Amino acid sequence: MATIRNLTRDTRVLTGALISLCFLLASSGWLLWLYHLTSLAPALPVDLLTMGLGYFMQALGIGAFMLTGRTQQPGRMRRMALAAIPLFVGCLVPATLSKELAAVLAFGYLANLFCGFVQGYYLTCLAWQVDQSSRGVVFGAGYALSTLCSWSLSVAFGGALMQGVAGIVTCAVIAVPSALLVNAALSSQPLVDDTASGRSEQSSSMIVWACALVVIMSVTKSVGFAFPSTDLIEGVNLELSRLLYGIGLLGAGWVGDRDRRLGAVLCAGSLVTPFLMLSLTGAAAPATVLWALGYLLFGSFAVYRVTLLADFAAQNGKLYLAGAGLLLGRVGDAIGTIVCLALSGSPLVLITVAALLFACSLALFFLIYQALYAPAETAELSERERFENFSARHDLSPREREVLRLLLDDHTNAEIAATLFVSEATVKFHVRNLLKKTGCRNRVEVIAAYAGQAAEV
Repeated sequence: MATIRNLTRDTRVLTGALISLCFLLASSGWLLWLYHLTSLAPALPVDLLTMGLGYFMQALGIGAFMLTGRTQQPGRMRRMALAAIPLFVGCLVPATLSKELAAVLAFGYLANLFCGFVQGYYLTCLAWQVDQSSRGVVFGAGYALSTLCSWSLSVAFGGALMQGVAGIVTCAVIAVPSALLVNAALSSQPLVDDTASGRSEQSSSMIVWACALVVIMSVTKSVGFAFPSTDLIEGVNLELSRLLYGIGLLGAGWVGDRDRRLGAVLCAGSLVTPFLMLSLTGAAAPATVLWALGYLLFGSFAVYRVTLLADFAAQNGKLYLAGAGLLLGRVGDAIGTIVCLALSGSPLVLITVAALLFACSLALFFLIYQALYAPAETAELSERERFENFSARHDLSPREREVLRLLLDDHTNAEIAATLFVSEATVKFHVRNLLKKTGCRNRVEVIAAYAGQAAEV
């Protein structure tokens, strides 16, 4: 048992480090390309070229990796990701050093394509070998760390590390440990099985609806935060936004792992922020607070759309679906950017479109919420009633109930002692009382007695 837990812990750390380094490599290359493109042709619609078409190319790369992943051959997936990293860095050279716009765009899009392969790989690792109870924290922590590191690199030495040859060297340096982690991260067999822990598979139609939800929520987020008022708030700065986003990612991962339902609600709540900001146009202080809240909630949005599909992938044994959340999110982000640019001259129309998208997002969200989480709430209530009935029947004290709950989860006496902050001798005392009250001779009989009582209820 201890060996399995240590392996799981080590795998979480390894996967988190992989996500962090690979995302740092991708974001650094993205910034390098963006800065060069802006300086080369400032009059061009850079948002359309990068956040629009560039995101579509990332989605295409993730999709290509997912198709390959249908065979679920770890060696093949690893080789693809290992090949994609040097190709990504290689494409950055002409994409960020060339003076020819056509070359900058063409190689920039190829870099985004190879970036998608790497993203598909680390998301497969997330679903393949990180349990659902830790998936949000591993992903959120990885993205949060890389976000802060990316910002640090972009401001270090006056931004010199994200310009020209120095930027290429920076990305090449990051690529080396990224490749090492890619080579070490994916095990030959899945280390987690969410179906084995009582989580049921989803129907194909539910997965399709979830995919549609990710797309429409991503479009809604992109359109909503393009409101003109959101760019006019005093006190808003890039440094603080990255810090808030990092905190939001960490918090969202922790909350989502404790309760997927609450994580889902926070994600949906993040879509309300732009409308609240719009209603407070001219009121600088409240709007600034809402802006800060919006960046904190961005974390819940980023974590939810990835973990929703990663959970489905693990629960249904279809690991090639692991990258679907980010793929569809990138498609939604790109569509939202295009819609914003097309309607930038008509603020009222833009707001109306955002409101309609928001309404559609909420309708689809509640449909999926009821299908996914309402049965879990009912089962959770039923289990709580069973536990209380068993405890009351045997007149267990509050401390004995705590011990019983941990005992049912197969914790050792040492683990129970660490959890309850008591000595192991105290735990043994409570376990003896528990056995005496329930008329059982050992832990196995207690678990069997509880299961039999639950079945009767």
